[in-house]
Amino acid sequence: MKDMEEAVISKMRLSNFELLRIAAMMFVMLGHSHLRMRAFDSGELSLMSILKTTSACVVTMGVGIFITISGWFGIKFKVSGLFNYLFQVMFVLWAIYGVAIALNVTSFNVDGIKTSMGLYDGYWFIIGYLGLYLISPILNMFIEDASKKEYQLVMFLMIIFQCCYSWITSWFDYYNGYSIILFSIIYLTAAYFRKYPIGWVDKWAPLLFVLTVLVMACISTFSLWRFGHAARQIRDDNPFVILACIFLLLSFKKLKFRSRIVNWLAASCFTVYLIHYNPYVYPYFMSIITSIYGQYSGFVYGIMLVLTLAAVYLICTFFDQLRVFAWHGVMTLWKKTQ
Repeated sequence: MKDMEEAVISKMRLSNFELLRIAAMMFVMLGHSHLRMRAFDSGELSLMSILKTTSACVVTMGVGIFITISGWFGIKFKVSGLFNYLFQVMFVLWAIYGVAIALNVTSFNVDGIKTSMGLYDGYWFIIGYLGLYLISPILNMFIEDASKKEYQLVMFLMIIFQCCYSWITSWFDYYNGYSIILFSIIYLTAAYFRKYPIGWVDKWAPLLFVLTVLVMACISTFSLWRFGHAARQIRDDNPFVILACIFLLLSFKKLKFRSRIVNWLAASCFTVYLIHYNPYVYPYFMSIITSIYGQYSGFVYGIMLVLTLAAVYLICTFFDQLRVFAWHGVMTLWKKTQ
């Protein structure tokens, strides 16, 4: 996704939003690992249960943060950006599939081909973000041309629609809330806060972020205690999650620093997602996490988990350099033919 967003953020960017992008991918990895093993405590009301649900609320923001960053800067549609994105997906997935075949993990078959084209339910984000990219010119025109009142009305109606038909009722659950509708809502909301900044929100963004997360944690903890479920708080289409993503982005906006290392790591965050969640890689990834979970507990477990995820992130980043090299080669050949 980072390469696709070269049309979004200039190369001489500050590193604050890149650091936020890395944090978002770490949240996604935590959601794919830690939250898959640690069940929520139903019927229990304690400090530990509050800490568990609080961490879950923060981790759930991973996807929303990516879309929030896109909405804040605005996606500028380019055919080259589209092909860059598709090249990244195909290069990484076919490379993994080839290695899996070579190691006899799988064989060449229809299901493998489909997975290597991103046609796998675990890769819903590939199609979702592609859809957002394709409709971004329409969203951008609305952002530029709509009056403030029209903008507010459309956002309000879209959020109400999403809440009524997905978040609250689950009449149309859109794969647990993940949909192009949700992506559009987050995109428009982030763009709104950039176009129409609210002074007191900018000033108190870090505090508002903490308060929003605490509200979600309290609601989910209480609901787990009394009713045995998290009251649909641990979902990306939860309006509190969307607000928390906005507040976190506004908090990072206050940071002003540059780091080549941070930018380099952030450039490969989408590849990290493609690799660690690949169906041929994920079982091995989870076996490592499960081993850590079985050997450690408490604070030590948390440290070991974060270090392991950081190591996985770094390994995926090094692998991604092959994709970067290949893309530069493709672009060089393309320019020579022009």
